[in-house]
Order: sequence, then C-alpha cells, then structure tokens
Amino acid sequence: MSAPSSSVSTPARAPRPWAAFALAALGLGLLGVYPPFRVVSKRAAGGSRDPAGATVSTAPAAMFAPAAFAETLWTTQLLPAAERAPDVGPILDALRRNPAAALQTHARRVGLGNAAYYFARGTGRITAVERGRVLVELGGATVAVRTGPVFGNALRDGCGLLDVNQVPGLAEFNALSAELNRLVEQRVQPGLQAATVGATLAFAGAAEAPEALPASGPVLTFIPVRAEVKP
Repeated sequence: MSAPSSSVSTPARAPRPWAAFALAALGLGLLGVYPPFRVVSKRAAGGSRDPAGATVSTAPAAMFAPAAFAETLWTTQLLPAAERAPDVGPILDALRRNPAAALQTHARRVGLGNAAYYFARGTGRITAVERGRVLVELGGATVAVRTGPVFGNALRDGCGLLDVNQVPGLAEFNALSAELNRLVEQRVQPGLQAATVGATLAFAGAAEAPEALPASGPVLTFIPVRAEVKP
C-alpha cells in the first residue's frame, strides 16, 4: 500500500516595488523622446492651408492693426479699383429688365452671408440733396450716394478685394470694415458737402444689390470710394 502523496505549495514571490518604478520611469522617458503626437499652432506655422494646399497668410490678432491695413488697402487697391470699375449704366438697365438676372450677372456675392453687392462707377445729375445722401439721375434711373455716416459692410464686401482669411478672425474683419467706413467719411464725403441740385456728380463705390426693385426711391445706394462734384 503506497503512502499518500503530499503536495507542498510554494509561496508566491512578493512584488518588487523597485521594478515597477523602473518600468514607469523608462516609459516616461520614451514618451519624452518619442511623443505619440505633437500640437502645432497654425499661426506658429506661419498660417493655415486651404483645401488646395496653398498657404493662406494670416496675422496674429495681437499684431493686426485694422487702421493701417485699411490705409494700405485704400491707397494701393481700392482707389485703383474705383478707376477701372464697370459703368453703372448696364447694371441699371439689367435691373430694370430683371433684378434677379442682374444680380447673377453683375453682382458679387460674399461667402459670409446672403448679401450681394455691385461695385461700379457713374456720372449723373444731382436731383436732390437730402440728409445723409444725394440723389443722382443716370439714364432714367435714380441712385443715391451716401453723404452722411456710413455703416455696414458694403464697401468691405462689395469691393471684391478682401477675404476673411486675410485677417486673424471675424472681430478683426469687422474692425477693418469700420476703418474703411471711417476713411469714406473723412476723405470722400467732405467733398460732397458742396453738392447742389443740378450739379454733376462723378462717383465710384459699392452698393448692396436688391433682390427686387424698390417700390419708390433710388434703385441703389452707393458708399463712395471717390466722388467729384462738377458745376
């Protein structure tokens, strides 16, 4: 008769704290040398990229100066653009025939909203001098040219020279619009104070495009980039 076998259990080894600590330290060291990802600021990289891969120039908000930007834009781009702007006559003819078709053919629609604008020049006879505007008759149609305070984004968006990606953000884009309106008030509108009924007005500027002809009043209201009153 065989003797019963006895089993002796071996006690489990106690974990060694120093080994766990060494493995953790090694892991942290490897993450420091080979990080799993890296965060790069768009502005630190010199701008962002559009879907086509082209770099879009941006300026940090702290460095953006809307007054200086507007001054440069006014002198180097807006004034030359006003000189070569299309004549408003064909636009007015198209509006009388079909405002919707005129909008599609002649207007510039911006991406920030549904508003569309015309940028044009014209010469006509002043038929009325009113508070904040003068009325000008051109070929059977009447337009208005602002002589008082300027609000809104007609000039910024209607000139076709600007894109929101050229400035750091929407707040700076709106500040730029305010600076352009200020330049109109300071440099163009003072010359319109001499406007009298019967005088000739040559102007160029931006006007919001209507979806339909107004029941009364001017067909378009222009924010002028340039204006000259002639006897």
